[in-house]
Amino acid sequence: MNKFELKSPQDIEDFLTGCAFFGTGGGGSVENGRVSLNLALDKGYSLTLTSPDDIEDDVLYCSAFFMGSIAPKSPQILKEMEQNGFRERKYCYHEMLVQAVRNLEQYLGKKMSGLLVVELGGSNSACCMAAAYEMGIPVIDADFTGRAVPEMTHGLPAIMGKSCLPASYVDSWGNSNLTTSAFGYTAMERIGKMLSEASYGEMAEAAYALNGREMRQILVPHTLSQSLKVGQCIRKALENDNNPCLAGAMAAGGALLGKFRISSVIAENRDGYYWGTYELEGLDDCENKTYKIWFKNENHVLWENERPIATSPDMIVLLNWRTGAPISNTYLCVDEEVGIIIVPARDQYLSQQAIASFGPRAFGFDFDYEPYKKIIR
Repeated sequence: MNKFELKSPQDIEDFLTGCAFFGTGGGGSVENGRVSLNLALDKGYSLTLTSPDDIEDDVLYCSAFFMGSIAPKSPQILKEMEQNGFRERKYCYHEMLVQAVRNLEQYLGKKMSGLLVVELGGSNSACCMAAAYEMGIPVIDADFTGRAVPEMTHGLPAIMGKSCLPASYVDSWGNSNLTTSAFGYTAMERIGKMLSEASYGEMAEAAYALNGREMRQILVPHTLSQSLKVGQCIRKALENDNNPCLAGAMAAGGALLGKFRISSVIAENRDGYYWGTYELEGLDDCENKTYKIWFKNENHVLWENERPIATSPDMIVLLNWRTGAPISNTYLCVDEEVGIIIVPARDQYLSQQAIASFGPRAFGFDFDYEPYKKIIR
């Protein structure tokens, strides 16, 4: 029996910390997740999860998630939104997800028996859960990636040949669309990103309508309850004057590389993603070494003295050195002191097909994936 339950705002904070930890710099806004889950708590919903073992074979499930860049909106974009009439939002974040699922149900002529989180992160996990609570259906203690990823092509459904179609889109302004046919995941990713660009990044999607038997084959189990445990360990370390970065690393089964200072950030919003590189100076035991991280929404490559030492599908996680708060690439700050944690890839991402889809060569780099544990040996 799954004993996960968020009973208080503190439980929600711990859970969001863990989700943002596995978001690896992306995964959406923690604030959006906080608002959605606290609203569900205030409404008296039971914020629980259903074990993957309890998925029913012959009923229908789907995922509900957000599509778009995590880049902050510039003053120019805000001005453009105002000029184009994008002023009053019809839906808040979890309401967008609910409506996207409702539209998918209407097209299919079938009701969903539960929702599955598409990835771990501040909004894509928490807001999907809030949508399920609002709809009165279960949410499964699992997801499709075991972390956050920038593209649909990087999820286990794509890697394992499962369709995402049909896909329903709803933005915060009330615009809606439906894609019923596409030649593949690369087309779906492009369609979704273009629709997201049209809605200024405020778009929800419902897709991956699969029966329970198919769903069980392609999920990473118990990742939401793991996120809660990681968040709790970070908080308890702070309360006991212990290193929160080390506590987070140990709770996630990863390794703390050391302490660093962010020295420069170069980033841009392009093609519906937030791309960039930031440099770090090693402190304490890592002094006199230089580090660099490349991200596409999430962190994907880490160099030490120009040598790649960690890449996706391994997870590159940054926490504030003092507070243990996960660092979102949306809010990177020069001079912030951080800890870098490397968490090994989920077992589901160690196949040749998964590495080809989500390793460094998939992002255009001319080197192969090597597990972080092998490199440091």
